[in-house]
Amino acid sequence: MKKKLRIVLGLIISIALVGSFSLIGCKAEEAPAEEAPAEEAPEEEVETAGKFKEVPLDWITDLEEELSVPWTPGGPADETVLGAAELELTSDQIAEATDLDFGDYAFMAGTLDITETLNKIGMDEVLAEVGLDPISFMGAGSISEQMDQVAALTSKAGSMSFLVAQAWDAVTMGPAFVELSEAGVPQVQNWTTPEGLADTDNYIGLVDADGYGQGAAAAEILAYAMDYKGEVGIIYFALEQWTNVMRLQGAQDTFDKYPDIKVIAEEGFTDPADSYDIAVGMLEANPDIDAIWATWMMGPATGASEAVTSLGREAEVIVAAPDLGGITGAQFIADPDNPIIGSGAADCIEMGQNSIRAAIKWMLGLEDEVGKGYFVSRTYPIVKANLVDGFDKQTRGALGELPQEVLDLLE
Repeated sequence: MKKKLRIVLGLIISIALVGSFSLIGCKAEEAPAEEAPAEEAPEEEVETAGKFKEVPLDWITDLEEELSVPWTPGGPADETVLGAAELELTSDQIAEATDLDFGDYAFMAGTLDITETLNKIGMDEVLAEVGLDPISFMGAGSISEQMDQVAALTSKAGSMSFLVAQAWDAVTMGPAFVELSEAGVPQVQNWTTPEGLADTDNYIGLVDADGYGQGAAAAEILAYAMDYKGEVGIIYFALEQWTNVMRLQGAQDTFDKYPDIKVIAEEGFTDPADSYDIAVGMLEANPDIDAIWATWMMGPATGASEAVTSLGREAEVIVAAPDLGGITGAQFIADPDNPIIGSGAADCIEMGQNSIRAAIKWMLGLEDEVGKGYFVSRTYPIVKANLVDGFDKQTRGALGELPQEVLDLLE
């Protein structure tokens, strides 16, 4: 139940006696100054939900403004961070691309989750601008399955114009993507660069979200709600993927800023389904834990939330993630009984647009402009106070409006 704490500070200003003749021998007729009346400080209203502070609209709006410029310091090879503006296609470039003879092109990723769905929406929008069909999706549920897919594309490399790929693991998948590049297939990679690929001639570049900003945003949301004191657990992705490396770094650096916040447990996973068990173990081993930061919403954060609920600690532990997870994630944030309170959501549609624009520029012979580039989309921090607006900005209406059952939870 929410309550309002009213902090009223009484400020009394005392004015010393001027011209005290008994002390400094000044004229007796100089009367002492009158004491100023007490001034009442303005009241500050702080909303709480149990032991945690509610994140207010003005605070989250300020954080959103700060995140309009990416916080990620650089790419995995120290590439300079460039925003979407550097990849915009000019009207002349669109006209030239319309006349190009494109072969096959594909988007290789995981299971077409919300993030990948938004990526693909952005890709298809740009392809439509130049008169091309939507991009084919190649989903893989494991490293071995993706390995087989890359081998199949290598065998028909001559028919491929380009590939947008999301490697399951940068190290394990490195040799396969290098072989594909050497076979002549230009590649844009999402989230992380497979090992060795950046040294090949057909590596277009890395398209990423502001991973550091996402991780930091989720941590800042937790820190505010905790009133900048307490114990935190971190659940992170243990495979080598640059954007998740940056998310973790952003979270760690943020918590380190606050001396009264202590990170008491960190554990990684390779299978998101393990997050529930990880969180249960973390909570049982650390009964005073106040918050859990999990590296994305569906799986890690939801697993942590389920663990909190199963142990009956909904009023004692909060959760946040550097990812929204679409309407489902928005509903978790809106639900006052769910431990998940916020996210740092990437503009995944902009990511998709960046991928195809980079590929088209490459096809137009602009390798010097985009080759081996690092292009980053912005982040939207989202909590209950800005949920409707934040969801609309992050999805750009592609998933429709939030359903009424979600809006009802905000009442």
